[in-house]
Amino acid sequence: MSVYPHPAAASISSRVVAELGAVTVVVGLAALLVGGFLSAAVFVVTSFIFVTTVYVGWPLAKPIVMFSLGVAVSMLERFWDRFLDFFMDGGLLAMTYNVLTVGSLSSALGTLKVTLPIVVGMVLLVRFTLSRKPKNFRKWVGDVTK
Repeated sequence: MSVYPHPAAASISSRVVAELGAVTVVVGLAALLVGGFLSAAVFVVTSFIFVTTVYVGWPLAKPIVMFSLGVAVSMLERFWDRFLDFFMDGGLLAMTYNVLTVGSLSSALGTLKVTLPIVVGMVLLVRFTLSRKPKNFRKWVGDVTK
């Protein structure tokens, strides 16, 4: 261990160390003051935003939000009712049976049962009439231009 102090430490006087300590205290106090003012300013701004939101923004937005939520909830409720109706009480097969046996579809099928052969016959008649080669009717009538 050396008896002599380090040359860099020996060149720093106690007065410089005291000045560095004083500067450190002043910078710390300045930071404390600026931080206090800054925190007070942040508190004021956030309080203003909160008060504006609660007393101005929410009363203006509440009817729109409630209407939108009401529409969304009613849509989900109707969808859920349809979903439960689809999968409960026999499900898809029971609903298909009800549609086919009760109501207008069964009567429409009854009418279609009578009408469909007539429509098919007309379509076949037109199709085979148009597909035949045209006849030369002049040979039967004779030459009218003479």
